[in-house]
Amino acid sequence: MTELLREFKQRFQIFGRLKTDFQVFCSPFTINPSDLPVDWQLEIIDLQCDSDLKTKFALASLDTFYQYLFPGYPEVTSLPTKVLCMFGTTSLCEQVFSVMNINKTKLYSRPTHAHLNDILKVAATQDLTPDIDTLLKVKRCQVSGVGLNR
Repeated sequence: MTELLREFKQRFQIFGRLKTDFQVFCSPFTINPSDLPVDWQLEIIDLQCDSDLKTKFALASLDTFYQYLFPGYPEVTSLPTKVLCMFGTTSLCEQVFSVMNINKTKLYSRPTHAHLNDILKVAATQDLTPDIDTLLKVKRCQVSGVGLNR
């Protein structure tokens, strides 16, 4: 157990360094500006004094709220990109590794590099939904001549 705890501390030590960033991201109106770096302090003070933004923060989700801050708060608006992208990239990476592990087994008959590349393209686009109406508009239907001359 001790070894496991040590491993977790080592692997996730970056989260300790990012604790302030997470606190500002989650609750920018309650954080003490003096606990922040000097270049952030004035921006946070201005943000905390803006009653309209405080109301929007209470009503909107976090990712939606930060859209209201452009362009007046450059330091604070860089924060959601940093925090939100941190978690999405690892899950996509894990998905790709899972797909590759499933397709590169001994039971599979030696896939080529091109074939694995095609599999990754399909896996990456599986969440896309086609616009059927647009596809049907541009598609020319071929009608059989049977039964049309009656």
